[in-house]
Amino acid sequence: MSRTMVWLPTVIRVTVVPLFAAALALIVEPSRSASHLAAAVAMVLLGAIHLAYWWRPWPSRQTRAITAVAAMVVINFVLLNLLELDLGRDEPLLWLYPALIAGAGLPAPAAAVAIGLTALAASAPVALQSGLLHPAGPASPAAALGPSHSVLLSIVLAGLGMTAVRQLIAVNADLEATRADLADLAVARERERLARDLHDLLGRTLSLIAVKAELAGRLSARADPSAESELADVQRLARQAVRDVRETVTGGYAPSVEAELGAAEAALRTAGIALSVDNGAISIDPAHETTIAWALREAVTNVVRHSGAHTCRIALDADNASTTLDVQDDGRGPIGASTGTGLDGLADRIHALGGTLEVGPSEGPCTFGTGLRGFRLRVRLGASVPPRRQVEIAR
Repeated sequence: MSRTMVWLPTVIRVTVVPLFAAALALIVEPSRSASHLAAAVAMVLLGAIHLAYWWRPWPSRQTRAITAVAAMVVINFVLLNLLELDLGRDEPLLWLYPALIAGAGLPAPAAAVAIGLTALAASAPVALQSGLLHPAGPASPAAALGPSHSVLLSIVLAGLGMTAVRQLIAVNADLEATRADLADLAVARERERLARDLHDLLGRTLSLIAVKAELAGRLSARADPSAESELADVQRLARQAVRDVRETVTGGYAPSVEAELGAAEAALRTAGIALSVDNGAISIDPAHETTIAWALREAVTNVVRHSGAHTCRIALDADNASTTLDVQDDGRGPIGASTGTGLDGLADRIHALGGTLEVGPSEGPCTFGTGLRGFRLRVRLGASVPPRRQVEIAR
């Protein structure tokens, strides 16, 4: 049940108080008869069914509502027709109880039928008593809007009102479930963003730290004074990694192409890989800047960590409509069809902008006697680029 409606069943439960009060009055009646006691028992049963259903009305099986309504109808029939008691003007109000349950527990079409029949059952005796069903008709127009009309209207409005409340609760439950799903989805997306950003952010930095630490170890073994400089670079890179991680966690890290080109040159030089840059991009669309920078970082990280290359070429081209990044090396080339976590995350970034990512063998000659050419990564962003949903692996 919606948390905003928890008060409603409590209010409806209170409406059973007059039933128990009437039953008590019949029991303590000095001149009570067997009919009085039977009527008191019937009222107590009616109130007990009412309380049992409204103790937990939503969600509820239809069979439960049907059983409760049927039992109340039988009790009312016995109470109002078989027992020789005159309950006065309060008799029609006994039909409010099954009407409320019918509206709360039955589907809308069935509830409307059940409520209509209940209202007719309640208003018919009043109409007969006031002469509305006499062949000659009512004595005046005012008589047509007499007690039977008010009883009929009260029961119909009460029952249909409960139908509306039930539908409102169902809609609120769906909205709450949707909100919970959206919250879970937002958490999952943020988790994916952190995992992707940390992978892309730390991959090259840690690889560079490992390369520099290994170089410092070799230089230190030869008592080369430049080992101290390499160790200082390791410390600087570690501190920079801490700052970058902090910015990434808060969502404030946004790499730039210019900074990544400078970092790429330093990383490739440290790894002993010659770099050539063909930068034809006078200005890059701000909407493409961050994604191209991430792509450049991932490409250079893969060259440093996996390629075993001697040379690397970076080509960047941009105009007002599109941006293209092309990174090639002369290393081992692609092994198998797996793209890896880093390229999968990069593909997500690029596809979010409607771009394409192609990875595969480079256009250079075969190297290292493997029969494979180097590796190539090409990113294209812009309105002229047809969007694709997966990484292309060229053969």
